Amino acid sequence: MIFESCAEIRSYFSDYLDGACETREVHAIRYHLANCMACSRDLERYRSLRMELHGLARRQVSSDLALRLRVQVSHELHRNVTQRFMTRLQNMFRPVLLPSIAGLLVALACIGLVLGANAPRSSNIPDVPLQIVTPPRIRELAPMDFDMGSRPLLLETYVNARGEVTSYKVLSGPHSPKLMKHLDRMMYFSLFCPATAFGVPTNGHLLLSFRQITVRG
Repeated sequence: MIFESCAEIRSYFSDYLDGACETREVHAIRYHLANCMACSRDLERYRSLRMELHGLARRQVSSDLALRLRVQVSHELHRNVTQRFMTRLQNMFRPVLLPSIAGLLVALACIGLVLGANAPRSSNIPDVPLQIVTPPRIRELAPMDFDMGSRPLLLETYVNARGEVTSYKVLSGPHSPKLMKHLDRMMYFSLFCPATAFGVPTNGHLLLSFRQITVRG
């Protein structure tokens, strides 16, 4: 074995001093040292340094420092294992990640098109308000064949679902047995349109106001 440079042979100094070199390497190193004073001096300095280092007393590490070192080493090992695991997962899922995202975007676009096609279209027909509840209305009122005097008469009239008056009461105005007899005949012979709830006839009530009007000829 022949060394091509001094730098190459100096890389074998540690193994040479430890007796770890093979026989042919030992012969080549000794031949080079016999003909190279610079490498011989470097080897002697290296040997002296090793002896001084071996002669230094070993210092005992405190238990707290040893515990912190073990914890730090454990954290480093765990972090390295986690990083390797995450790197492996990324390598596994990277080939299918982009196709999956593309497929999801296409599916969302298709759903948007389907929902847009089935969405109700606005109508130009104006909205017609829906009357949920309507009060009773007069359809035909019987003749008034009585004298009320000068005071107006206000009645609250109750009408059933067939448009018939079931009862009434005088809220204001003249109130006498004779007047009530005429009112009974007028109210119970009058015809009303019944109240409605969602288009269905139902019971209801309305206010009627009467006033005597005198026409002078």
